[in-house]
Amino acid sequence: MFVDPLSLIDETIDHLETLAEMFADESDARVRHPAGMTREIRTCLDAQVAITWLLPKLRAARATQEPRHSSPNQMPFCLNCD
Repeated sequence: MFVDPLSLIDETIDHLETLAEMFADESDARVRHPAGMTREIRTCLDAQVAITWLLPKLRAARATQEPRHSSPNQMPFCLNCD
């Protein structure tokens, strides 16, 4: 399986942003009413905080990466290759 590290980071950022939005939608209305906060909602909020912490770090890591296959003859990085 060939993966370009920049693409992998970009996809991960996109997926985490989507997941954070889903958690926000799931927990937003219930946060306003503390009696409605279940363990699941608290878990969603914890995950949302973790994602919020992780996204800037991924963006910073992405900014430091250079394309690995800059020449047309160079193959993308292979996760399963030795």
